[in-house]
Amino acid sequence: MKTPRRRLLRSAVAAGLAVQQGPAIRTGAITANNGGVALSAEEQVSRGLPTVSSSDPFRLVGARSRPLESLVEVPLSLCGGAYCITYTIDNQPFRAVVDTGSPFLLVEGARPDGTCGQAANAQRWGCYKGAARGTGLPDTDELFGGEDVGVQWRQGAFALRNASSGGGLAIDDAIFGRINSYEGKGGGGAVFLGFAKRRLPRIRPTLLEQTGVAALRFDFPGRRMQLSPVPLIGWREDALRLIDLRPRGTPIANYACRVERLVVNGCLVPLDRPCVAVIDTGTTGLSVSEDLYDSGILPVPVREAQIEMRTERGGVAVLEASVRRRRRPYPGVPTIEQPLSAEEYEEFPLVVSPVPVPWFEPGFGEACADGEPFQCDGTPIGTRRSYLSTLLQRVDGLGEKPHVLFVGAAFLWPRQITIDVDACRMLIV
Repeated sequence: MKTPRRRLLRSAVAAGLAVQQGPAIRTGAITANNGGVALSAEEQVSRGLPTVSSSDPFRLVGARSRPLESLVEVPLSLCGGAYCITYTIDNQPFRAVVDTGSPFLLVEGARPDGTCGQAANAQRWGCYKGAARGTGLPDTDELFGGEDVGVQWRQGAFALRNASSGGGLAIDDAIFGRINSYEGKGGGGAVFLGFAKRRLPRIRPTLLEQTGVAALRFDFPGRRMQLSPVPLIGWREDALRLIDLRPRGTPIANYACRVERLVVNGCLVPLDRPCVAVIDTGTTGLSVSEDLYDSGILPVPVREAQIEMRTERGGVAVLEASVRRRRRPYPGVPTIEQPLSAEEYEEFPLVVSPVPVPWFEPGFGEACADGEPFQCDGTPIGTRRSYLSTLLQRVDGLGEKPHVLFVGAAFLWPRQITIDVDACRMLIV
């Protein structure tokens, strides 16, 4: 069995952007590379930069977006432990891993002499040549695919072509990250295209917030993805309710649901605290928060696993993966229609790995300050959490420090996953 590449088994730090460095925000002002002077809200809008509502730090105002008039459908291709799509920036072609666990549009950039890094990576993923237009946003350091990368934030014309007809998704002045340096830690140099939409104020602009995309549909058996300007889940559908973890300090709104039951190797895992499942298409198998992995209650090695989640009307949605191709029937899991010779069995083995998840640790979020006296939510360092955030944390039913499962392609590839991003609902078929 082929071992999935380490670049796709990302750490929780990468998935949650814990090392994200963002600009300081003072009542809606962003400190940019303009001599340290805070830009006014009007200047930010004129430059295409998002501002932040003073009454609601999670609501962006003035962010540039382009209307999406109709549904866009793009093909998915297998690319070594993940699904990939192709797109262009300033008419230069790129390929990237479809990643619901991260928010950004990132590409590798050429060196000052015009050459790219590793030739094989440049040929496979693309390499942006040219300086591109500036954004006024300072450079950042990110952690993706096992590598620390330096990122310059630029603007360019982004295009994602419709597979079935002309047109598609186009943004004339998309804010994207141009990777200009690497500090390798064993990654394979893959590029991730992030489809998480909502973020905390001091995190860089996401791809989806610059579009009119309201819903995503991943038809993995059909190897296609749809982006829609309207919700795709009918109000009569018994969907899952997504939990927004940003009030707890997570930098982005992951596509997370509470886990009702976790069954491993046929045994019910006696969870000692609440648990959430994060849908993460950029992960190959299953990444488990260290507290759960090291607790001794999780049977190892994991040969099969079922993750049960409660729907809005009290039903159960189940995601399942196994090391076996012939799988035992399980309630709520449809029969896999793919033949036993399907490539997906080799592409997406059930590999379970522990990852650190610092989201719920005291002081998490202050790492965004980067020398500035502000946290990721825009408040001064040392500021007590707002009453609203405290209330939301209490009513989500997750307790102080829930376990986290990053659910990857091994669980997803036989299914169709629909996410109404703006409505915070998800349907698994």
